[in-house]
Amino acid sequence: MMQEIVDTSHKDLGTRYFAVVAGSLERHAKAELESFGAVVHTEIPRGMIFSATPEQLYRILYGARLTQRVLLALLNFDCHSHKYLYQQATKNIDWPALFSVDMSFGIICNVSNSFTRHSLYSSQVLKDAICDSFRERFEARPSFSTQNPDILFNLHIHENKATIALDILGLSMHKRGYRRQSVQAPLQETLAAAMVKLSGWDGQTPLWDPMCGSGTILAEAAMHYCRIPAGYMRDNHRVKYLPDFDEALWKRIVSEENAQIRALPKGLIRGSDIDPNAIEAAKDNLQLLPHAQGIELSRLRFEDAQPGFSGTIITNAPYGVRMGVNEDIIKLYNDLGDFLKQKCKGSTAYVLCGDKELVGALRLRAHWSKLLKNADLETRLAKIVIR
Repeated sequence: MMQEIVDTSHKDLGTRYFAVVAGSLERHAKAELESFGAVVHTEIPRGMIFSATPEQLYRILYGARLTQRVLLALLNFDCHSHKYLYQQATKNIDWPALFSVDMSFGIICNVSNSFTRHSLYSSQVLKDAICDSFRERFEARPSFSTQNPDILFNLHIHENKATIALDILGLSMHKRGYRRQSVQAPLQETLAAAMVKLSGWDGQTPLWDPMCGSGTILAEAAMHYCRIPAGYMRDNHRVKYLPDFDEALWKRIVSEENAQIRALPKGLIRGSDIDPNAIEAAKDNLQLLPHAQGIELSRLRFEDAQPGFSGTIITNAPYGVRMGVNEDIIKLYNDLGDFLKQKCKGSTAYVLCGDKELVGALRLRAHWSKLLKNADLETRLAKIVIR
């Protein structure tokens, strides 16, 4: 589907781009893109083609919480051999117009149902085409890097149709910049943002994560309430390599979005965890976010919490590859359900569970249960209204 986005110019709709989205978040990411004014044309698993004006695109790049990457197609073509891939990449893309010889570049490659099953070799062919294009013109070549390159390209070959694209920000947009420390099996930021979004939490009730880990849900909740753009702390410097980049417009968008940031009321968000290392990691991470220093953190077994909390609970309970579904994990979910029923009356809980069996292990009626993927692991977000 990516090959469809190369016909880029539309006076009314703007340029076409491809949004890479985590599995199960497509519908929610689509709604978010449309909230920025983008027009979504085609949806596929883990991605969608959309049109946006430069202003809309910049707001998406700086503010979108659910999109992983945004790609601008440079070339698409039918491709049945690596030789033809090399020829097209050298003949039809002006690489020196995109970046200079003293910069480093990287390539992300995905191949499926095509003449090749070797993404690494396909990436090598494109790398050679880029380097040879520079060498022919300057008798020098840029360096290739797999770690933090200056500019990043994406090669996608599906059913013998190839698309070469620019990864506009050059890194995954889930990287907000606040995660300085982590714990085992951390929740990805885009998934945590989706949990907050699906909860409908708007700051009218206090929010508590009783198994907060390194604080990802707390951070995303704070960013949501305080209107902190997702890209506020991210390294966005590679956006300047976007063709026809308008620096003045970018700075205006960043300034306007930052002007919307507001303070976090004391006591509105709190987190706790049994693991002291998790609490220290959460403190360290939240110190980096504006206003998030006021989030209350405590080392606490949820079973030992005092009764009487009434508000919104959003939490990522242990499951899956971390513990497996066994007697201990079933008991933990039983205890979590008892805790919610006995100590959190009047609250609404959103619990990310490993599977349907663990939703049932809470022994509470789920108002709804939605499929969400945590990487490649299928999980369920269960909404439980506690009366």
